[in-house]
Amino acid sequence: MEKFDLLLSVLRDLQKADILKHFVLVGSWCQEFYRYLYGNPIEIPATRTMDADLLIPKRLSDDKQVSISKIMEKNDFGVDIEMASGLYKFIHPQLTVEFLTDPGAKSGEDVYKFKQFGITAQELRYMAIPLEYRQKITYKDLTLNIPEPEAFALHKLIVCVLRKKPEKSLKDSETAKGMLLFFTGKQRHTKRLHEIYNSFPKGWKDRVNDGLKKNGLSLPE
Repeated sequence: MEKFDLLLSVLRDLQKADILKHFVLVGSWCQEFYRYLYGNPIEIPATRTMDADLLIPKRLSDDKQVSISKIMEKNDFGVDIEMASGLYKFIHPQLTVEFLTDPGAKSGEDVYKFKQFGITAQELRYMAIPLEYRQKITYKDLTLNIPEPEAFALHKLIVCVLRKKPEKSLKDSETAKGMLLFFTGKQRHTKRLHEIYNSFPKGWKDRVNDGLKKNGLSLPE
């Protein structure tokens, strides 16, 4: 099974369990859906990563109990639990799936336990961006949340500066460049890009500006 088909299978099973509607797909796999939505523009490259990330908001009712581990096992994923932190990762020869969440007002990042799903998720700063600026899309038989493309690009500009691994920083930079190039000359996208940027607190704007400077870029007008 191809990586994207495997991801779609997982998303379908999460949808059948009635919990996908709460999650946001983040990271590089979003590019496949942007390509689908916008007619395969050359500025947005096809995804080559083996990692898929799903973002879970903390403010969810715990009334609905769903075993995510069982869903992943059904799709032939093994579970890898880090001994020190207790973080769950789901491993398949074609794909690794991780779950993320936003730390909120906390200054640090930790591992957060979602008891209703039987897993843990990694807290990461700036995940409030895809949570707040998300859009619901339909892809074939799926309805899922992904970040608005403009928020996705701004988030990539932030994280490309924060990455410790140079290869991941470069990948985020290239993604941000491609997205900004795609927005250029498209009023609807450039307007929304500036609306989201202007809504950011100063610290987030400073991070975006650092990413722009690092890559010799500016936000398209």
